[in-house]
Amino acid sequence: MKKKDTAPAQGGIQKGQSHLIKITTARQYRAIKALYERPHSREEIDRAAGTSNGPEVVRQLRTLGWDIPCQLVAHTDRDGLKGKHGIYSLSGNDRLKLREWLAREGVAHV
Repeated sequence: MKKKDTAPAQGGIQKGQSHLIKITTARQYRAIKALYERPHSREEIDRAAGTSNGPEVVRQLRTLGWDIPCQLVAHTDRDGLKGKHGIYSLSGNDRLKLREWLAREGVAHV
């Protein structure tokens, strides 16, 4: 008998062991949804996830097994100081796993 998908109480989604798709909070869901659409800066993740600490949400997702690389991009701030900011993205493999899961579930998009 095929194991049914479950929806954890906090709004997460899980799939059987072979292709685990795991999201345990609404903030994580909103962050994954945003990253599925395109790469985002920390500030954009904050707004999308509804938090003031987007890097913590990304850390939680990484702990759950998501591959979310961060590319450092050089910038110059309004005071003329040079720095780097991070751009988070969902790895190609995780985008594919999520897309396949959505197709199996009959969901048009996240």
